[in-house]
Amino acid sequence: MDGNRPRSIMPAPSRRRALAALAALAATGCGYSFRAPYDKSVQTVYVPMFKSQSFTRDVEKMLTELVHKEIMRRTPYRLVDDVENADTILTGSVNFVDKNVLVENPFNLPRQLTRTINASVNWVHNPPTEAEKRREPTIISETLNFVPEVGETALTSTYQTCQRLAAQIVDMMEQPWYTEEDLQ
Repeated sequence: MDGNRPRSIMPAPSRRRALAALAALAATGCGYSFRAPYDKSVQTVYVPMFKSQSFTRDVEKMLTELVHKEIMRRTPYRLVDDVENADTILTGSVNFVDKNVLVENPFNLPRQLTRTINASVNWVHNPPTEAEKRREPTIISETLNFVPEVGETALTSTYQTCQRLAAQIVDMMEQPWYTEEDLQ
């Protein structure tokens, strides 16, 4: 026995059998997938400019642009510029944008603030089904803390909050794990 060479725990034939069993198990799979379950019948999405009920400027433009980028980055869907060529339509409205002071320093200057954005989103087929016509829009909201003393601004916090909202919207575009019959 050589003192420099490490000794194997399993004999060689057992190792080969274990590796072959592991390879066979990996090749067969178990039905799970790491991909998001997107609807294969949908090819294209039309996303018009989001509307805004808020007095904060350009939040709807920022959110629309980030939703476009998120759809192109994460989904198999293709964005189209014309509603006639779209399989589905994703509409949205920014309902509420707010900035609140959480912590003030001894001189009454803001030390930590929050940015909150609330939006409603509706994704329907083109033309919408009867169930989609009756369905209310989905309300989503996101709140982000930011600290001006370290260089964070209201604009950067608005952008980051819109990024999180865009991710939530694209998450909603995945196929649900349930059917309409399950809900009744």
